[in-house]
Amino acid sequence: MNSGIRSSLERYSQLVLTPDEAVARIHSGDTVFCSGGVGQPLAVLAALSMRRDLRRLTLVTSDTIVPPDYLVRQFQAAFRGETPDRSIRHTTLQVGPGDRDGVLAGVADFIPADGTSTGTVFQGRHLDVLMVGSSGMDEDGNLNLSCSVDWLPELISEADQNDTLVIVEVNRRLPWTEGQATFRIESVDCIVEVDRDPIGLPAGSAPAEASAVGAFLASLVPDEATLHLGLGDLVNQACAALDRKRDLGVHSDLLCDVLLQLSQCGALTCRRKGFLDGRWVGSRVLGSRALLAHVNRNPAVELHPIEFVAETATILRNRRMVSVSQAALVDLTGQVAAQSGEWECHSNGGIQHTFHRAASHCPEGLGIVLLKSSYHDGSQSSVVPHMPLGALVTVPAQDVDCVITEHGIARLRACTLRQRVLSLVAVAHPAHRDRLAFEARKLRLL
Repeated sequence: MNSGIRSSLERYSQLVLTPDEAVARIHSGDTVFCSGGVGQPLAVLAALSMRRDLRRLTLVTSDTIVPPDYLVRQFQAAFRGETPDRSIRHTTLQVGPGDRDGVLAGVADFIPADGTSTGTVFQGRHLDVLMVGSSGMDEDGNLNLSCSVDWLPELISEADQNDTLVIVEVNRRLPWTEGQATFRIESVDCIVEVDRDPIGLPAGSAPAEASAVGAFLASLVPDEATLHLGLGDLVNQACAALDRKRDLGVHSDLLCDVLLQLSQCGALTCRRKGFLDGRWVGSRVLGSRALLAHVNRNPAVELHPIEFVAETATILRNRRMVSVSQAALVDLTGQVAAQSGEWECHSNGGIQHTFHRAASHCPEGLGIVLLKSSYHDGSQSSVVPHMPLGALVTVPAQDVDCVITEHGIARLRACTLRQRVLSLVAVAHPAHRDRLAFEARKLRLL
């Protein structure tokens, strides 16, 4: 054993603490960033939840799958009509199944940030603690970020320059991912070791509209397209209809289960991307255990920082870039909201907008928004005259390219407002078309 390996192992062993010992170094008033997804440090969060002495702690995370105990307590108190204990303020950049109820109840916050740089989130705010999930350390002293690279390399680099406390939860059952997914043991202050199976993202329900939406989607997506896929059940189910395509590729912030399905049936090969050929390129992995097993030590799957993956110039290096994302609402001017006041969909709007706009500017590229034409058993239209209170516009009207519902395709790029109204009314649910046309005339759009 050479001296470098011995030194890394010695440092690692010296840093190992219990979860309680690690969180004892967190103080009231601290701002904490916690990695999310399947590698979220659950043991550290559980220990933090036991700290009843903390006050005014802000915890920022994303893609929470399992709700931490402190958030469960806060939600239950709000549900009972009591004032919840707000000693830990849960804040998310991407609403997940584990904090959706908390956001709906108003006990957790959502940041509709740009999403491609931590500067938009932490500008002017000191980060006191960084909590990271890891799949372990190699013999060279490199720890792996597993399924969530996202903003972490940037935050770890900044932590090295500041007095930020870095706590790493190591679970060797997590996938080891390739690309830019490692950081040095020298950046770490505390290590907590756990041994549990990775938490796969629960499979969502298959929307009834997915088959029809998928057929329209397949008619638009060309062979040899490079895919960006947003989060959502409709995206996952509709994209399965691309199984007869040839030589699809992937360059996406999110790597999800439908990509594995397309790879297994031979539709996705990444051979014709034009940039990093032969490799899946993403920034985070969310999905089933089968997907996690596929990415484990797979040189054909690379994770990179989000500021690289979602940078417009990087996206445009791919051939036939096609961005497929999901919306909750689209208004008659073409504005897209990935989440409505009722939070039917939860997306990082900055990333969705960046990929949609870049794809629509790529030669032979497309920005595609998938939309169920109605909700609440058809009683409410997802195509609306104007955005309601509480809806957050994620793709502005001037950038929207195509909208697909189960009733057809609305091509909006470079169209007049009148043309947009006619196209969107045509793909709206039939029960709401007359009312939408009436409202459009009231607004002088027709």
